[in-house]
Amino acid sequence: MNPWIDQVITEIGGCHDLIQHIITQCQILLQCQSVTTTSPWLPRSKGILLHGKPGTGKTAMAMAIAKYSGLPYHIINGPDIFMSEQGASEAKLLRVFNDIKQDSIVILDEIDLLAGSLKGKKGDLDVRIASMLLSILDRLNQKSPFIYIIGLTSRLHAMDSSFLRAGRLDDVQEILIKTPQSRREILEIMTQRIPFSETSYRNQVLDQVAQVTHGFVPSDLQSLCIQVVLQLIHGNLGSASFEHFENSLKIVRPSNMSEYASKIPRVRFNDLFGVESIIQELKTSVIYPFHHPEKYSALGITPPRGIMVYGPPGVGKSMLCCALASETGVNFMFVESSQVRSKVVGESESNLAKLFAQARANAPCILFIDQIEMLLPKRGTSSSSENTSDRIVTSFLTAMDGLLTKSNTDNVQIDVLVVGATNRIEAIDPAVLRPGRFDEHIHVQRPNQQQRLEIIKGLCTKMPTLLNETEQLQLAKETDQWTGADLDNLFREAAMVSLRESVQNRQISLSHLNIAKKSVRIVVTPS
Repeated sequence: MNPWIDQVITEIGGCHDLIQHIITQCQILLQCQSVTTTSPWLPRSKGILLHGKPGTGKTAMAMAIAKYSGLPYHIINGPDIFMSEQGASEAKLLRVFNDIKQDSIVILDEIDLLAGSLKGKKGDLDVRIASMLLSILDRLNQKSPFIYIIGLTSRLHAMDSSFLRAGRLDDVQEILIKTPQSRREILEIMTQRIPFSETSYRNQVLDQVAQVTHGFVPSDLQSLCIQVVLQLIHGNLGSASFEHFENSLKIVRPSNMSEYASKIPRVRFNDLFGVESIIQELKTSVIYPFHHPEKYSALGITPPRGIMVYGPPGVGKSMLCCALASETGVNFMFVESSQVRSKVVGESESNLAKLFAQARANAPCILFIDQIEMLLPKRGTSSSSENTSDRIVTSFLTAMDGLLTKSNTDNVQIDVLVVGATNRIEAIDPAVLRPGRFDEHIHVQRPNQQQRLEIIKGLCTKMPTLLNETEQLQLAKETDQWTGADLDNLFREAAMVSLRESVQNRQISLSHLNIAKKSVRIVVTPS
């Protein structure tokens, strides 16, 4: 193995193939440069462009590669180039490259600020700097010294496409930390100074943490380790345990999905009553594919990519889907349709693309869209002149198909599973519901008598009631066509009746429920 590669992997970890690719390319180009006068056909590549979401370790990787290369290296931060005087920014950028007199590595951090669009006004500062950088790239390595550029950006879309064409920064690589093995290697490096009781226990803890930190980038893992250290200092403890990491995981979440993770109710399947058959179906359709994809592969099928949960209001569709956030152990994004739709033309489609991009970036991930019929109505029913609804549906179909085309057919591991909830499935465009998009449709019906009895028993365990089994069965018979939400509202109103009767009351009786039943009104909708 190349000592240069070994040193970088020891310091960084998690991206062995990418590190080996960068270093091997740099060494080959250095060798080519030494014989370029006798072999003019050899490639004249300028370097590599690394991109990825913030916190993936782009700068740390580039610094480690440069540090262990044995070559002089220079770091150019995009914001530092900008000067207030006319022409000073371009002169500063040019001077940095002109001052390099020997073979070197140049790290262009936040290169998107220097390589923005060239379509602005001719005199704009951004256009002038981008033009100067293009000119520098084109003249690079035409003669000694050899300069290898490592460009870094978290905003690849902000760069002008002319920088990415062949002969410039045409080698574009994305840094991805997606597998537990990659996170395990990074944690191994970050926890070197954290004390554990013994080595075997340390390895066991790190393996467990790597398995449950889906979507965490290295900066998130570093924050996790800092929280563990703070617990050890605060408690005057001598060694760390998995409980310390568990406590830290309640504080530290993937930084790139905080916008959608804050609204998730903390509920588990054990908190839901009367829907055991639906829970079992969800386990088969959602949880098992994430944890045992090989069983689907053995049967020659792929796990579902989309699941539609539908039924009348109040039967617990949203709570069932939110319980998946706790049960699956993977990232969960909770989205309301109103978050995506916008009155500004084109912004809804942009929000939708951003949503799917964020779900892919935090894979494995469940993307739950509540009230999805508002987002994806039947096409041709829109009354707006811009056909906003039709364009949103088309964008959604394209995004769903993208989940399939970008996946490896030999690998049945799910990256993103889309789960929708609606009480008006007939209003959704048929193209959305076809197999290959929303493969499975789970119907949550209004509870029957036995299911209502289970709901009542569950509510009695959560609230102080005086109902015996006979009274519970009688209440289940009297509440025909009631949903779980209606029964929950009935017990809540009965508790209020008990308090109105006397603030000293600590229990709910059948009489309180009978009084509350007279004031509670239910709306029966078709199931």
